[in-house]
Amino acid sequence: MATRRDALALAAALAAITLTPGAISTASADPVKIRIGWSTMPGHLIPVLYSKPDILKHYGKSYTVEPIRFRGSSPQITAMAAGEIDMAAFGPLVLALAVTNAHLDVKVVADIIQDGVNGSHSETFLVRADSGIEKVTDMKGKRVGTNAIGSASDTAMRAMFRKNKMQDKRDFTMVEVAFPNIPAMLDEGKIDLGTVLQPMSKQLLDTGKYKVLFTSSDAMGPSQLVFLAANGKFLDANRAALMDFFEDHVRAVRWFTDPKNRKEAIKIIADFMQQPPDSLSYLFTKEDYYRDPFMAPNVKSIQDSIDIAVDLGLAPRGIQVSPEHVDLSFVKEAQKRIEAGQ
Repeated sequence: MATRRDALALAAALAAITLTPGAISTASADPVKIRIGWSTMPGHLIPVLYSKPDILKHYGKSYTVEPIRFRGSSPQITAMAAGEIDMAAFGPLVLALAVTNAHLDVKVVADIIQDGVNGSHSETFLVRADSGIEKVTDMKGKRVGTNAIGSASDTAMRAMFRKNKMQDKRDFTMVEVAFPNIPAMLDEGKIDLGTVLQPMSKQLLDTGKYKVLFTSSDAMGPSQLVFLAANGKFLDANRAALMDFFEDHVRAVRWFTDPKNRKEAIKIIADFMQQPPDSLSYLFTKEDYYRDPFMAPNVKSIQDSIDIAVDLGLAPRGIQVSPEHVDLSFVKEAQKRIEAGQ
């Protein structure tokens, strides 16, 4: 798995490629630096979206990007509050906590990945095949691996336990484990259930040693798993540059997800992750998460997920997402520009 250092190196390399003499001759100021939090690859795609300058119209002219890696959505609240990032990969509950606990002015601006939409992949919660665990209630007295309390995965897991009248601490024990470490913890018997992301989910299931106990869709139905959220003041202060950024951002996602570019796209991602391309064969198929073609987030799903999280007691109170905490003007403008062929 690539590190934050890798992401920073990539951003620096891109700046060197695109900021050639005369590249910003039409700009009235230095490009706006956009610091974006992310936590998982290849799901979030963020660290590689700016790796093909030929499909980016504005990179290095009106904006540059610094991708910054985090363990999950929750730690990005602190980073945004400290002014260390401008945008973040948030789950629904994290958005609510950012507003109610950290008192941040934060807006939902774009889709990242949606779960279980149109028959697409739904996040898997795996147990060992020889564990004797056949149903959720068999988890009584067991240990559960969660990447971060309050993350989208954590919320779905707790929703499933709630459906089965089970509670943390009373019926099972939650253990915080970074996503990359969950398979090893399962294998070593240190946890009994864990959230396993693609591509590792497919790889583990193919061995026959693991099985899916339930999915996020089983727990909550189709949902907006992760979305791009931005500091409202940053949006207001840099609106023109960010219109350019989102045009390129949406254009890049569309390039990566276009079937005719699939082989090259997978190679770029595999090189970044330091994995063989064959291990990512599921990418941009029905075994992958759903991504909206113009990165429009499902705001209703975000609201529904927050309401579920509050009902689970994961937050003292919820928020009304729309209209105060949503700004879709950027992806709407991106769609207009792309469809107009500009």
